[in-house]
Amino acid sequence: MPGALTQAPPDTNCAEGVLKPLFPPPVQTPDVTPLSIGEQLGKDIFFDHTLSNPEGYACATCHIPQAGFTGPSSAVNILFGPVPGVVPGRAGRRRPQSIPYATFSPAGPYLSGGEGGTYVGGDFWDGRAPGTAEQARLPFLDQNEMANTPVGPFPPHAGGYSPLVAQKLTNRPYTALFETVFGSNVFATSTDQEVYVLMTSALAMYEASAELNQFSSKYDASTNGTPPMSRYSLTASEENGRELFFGAAQCFQCHSSATLRSVSQATQGKQTFTMYCYANIGVPKNPGNPYYSQTNCDSNPEGCNSLGTNFIDYGLGANPNAAPDGTLFMTNAPGDIPKFRGLFKAPSLRNVDRRPEAGFVKSYMHNGVFKSLQEVVHFYNKRNIATNSAGCEVSFNLMVGPPTGFTPLFPPPEVMENVQNISGYSPSQAAQSPPPGPGDGDSSISFNGQVGNLQLTANEEADLVHFLEALTDGYTHPHAVRVPSSLTALAVQPVAGSFVAQLAGPAGQSYVLQTSTNLTAWSRVSTVVLTSPSVNITNKLMPDAVRQFWRAFPAPNARRQAFEP
Repeated sequence: MPGALTQAPPDTNCAEGVLKPLFPPPVQTPDVTPLSIGEQLGKDIFFDHTLSNPEGYACATCHIPQAGFTGPSSAVNILFGPVPGVVPGRAGRRRPQSIPYATFSPAGPYLSGGEGGTYVGGDFWDGRAPGTAEQARLPFLDQNEMANTPVGPFPPHAGGYSPLVAQKLTNRPYTALFETVFGSNVFATSTDQEVYVLMTSALAMYEASAELNQFSSKYDASTNGTPPMSRYSLTASEENGRELFFGAAQCFQCHSSATLRSVSQATQGKQTFTMYCYANIGVPKNPGNPYYSQTNCDSNPEGCNSLGTNFIDYGLGANPNAAPDGTLFMTNAPGDIPKFRGLFKAPSLRNVDRRPEAGFVKSYMHNGVFKSLQEVVHFYNKRNIATNSAGCEVSFNLMVGPPTGFTPLFPPPEVMENVQNISGYSPSQAAQSPPPGPGDGDSSISFNGQVGNLQLTANEEADLVHFLEALTDGYTHPHAVRVPSSLTALAVQPVAGSFVAQLAGPAGQSYVLQTSTNLTAWSRVSTVVLTSPSVNITNKLMPDAVRQFWRAFPAPNARRQAFEP
């Protein structure tokens, strides 16, 4: 672990007595691969630092490409994890989640495998947005991030929009491109809310692009990629790490997309290295989390933490939005439904080691408590291990604690309920032992041997790290796949009976099409089964004067993405 958190970086820049945001405006990176006009628009918006309030922060401020679209500063990662917001003195409670490959997450969260199964899909660490288009609406409105004042429900968990942001879009360098994508009179005929949703749809288009979903790592260039290639041979250490990842180290249990049919269809069999599922792996609290000191509710009533260091992050159990099937993850207060406490979404491990330079420090886990891949792997291996003064090791049940004279290697979980393998079983014990008796907890997670006592050697831990490093994109040119639920805009204004958009995906995939005039009430139009890689969608329902919004649901249990022409 790094040294004690004794000094924070300055949270302001001073110029003529004015407090300014911590980070300078991000510089837009060159295109990695040609982008469509919709994707280019989304990228321009992603890097626009004028859309926060006060101006200064863009999406790219907290999600820099050079660090795998996560936290931008070594100092912040070391000391905090969560990134300070545009308003000096404010910060969110979680570190920025990686954006690449999130576009393949199924719409959710939904229960996979029936009762006793795993919740899968959605976006954010806690799943409070069903997809990337919905996710993109919220950071602009978060008072600890980009700090725009929303219209609509507050806090804007399930909706809301910013008129200020919508109005800024009428006078940006990319305004003409916005009109090209969404219609020459889009600003004259659309409400602020409609413009705002169009903006976040463009962001989702960029996040679905080949620039963010490259499949271009050493792993992809090897015979293990899909399709197999011979442009790179994994080293002996990387290969052993790969075998451990998909075997004894149990990583594949949450970090493989192979068992998700909808994702495998979308990626044409390529690995995203996440199941997009939710689990409590027993992550400890991060004592450096700046959210603990953000207790002034007079200056920040909608973003403060009145509980201070007593705050507990329940993850999915703090998701205020119902699942697509109506399931509630909380009712009146975060954590009040025990079975969802402490569950966080498993991110993609692609680009988990991407960094701007060799000495750059990244933070890991939802709260940024760990500062290296070595720490992360060691935690997975020995979370349930304690040692004594003689250096002897013993495994223990986290609920019971270690024997007298033994000290745990890691602090206790922030949330003790629903912890995977809380018993500390090794994989061999989990495979050989009889099922636990009544009262011993849920055997499917409490005694599964998947984390905490993997019995890996130090060399095997190092091999796993080397394999994870081989998942960084950029070794080859992109080998991207077309996101199957994307609707691509034409550079024309839709009129009755005219071509509106193109639905593209694998032949044989079924889609449910819906339409709306207000983004709230949606009507089913039809079901389309692709007989070729793409199909034209035409508008035959509304007169010319009525603006129409479309969305498509790949079925079954696949990601939803809205398209608003």
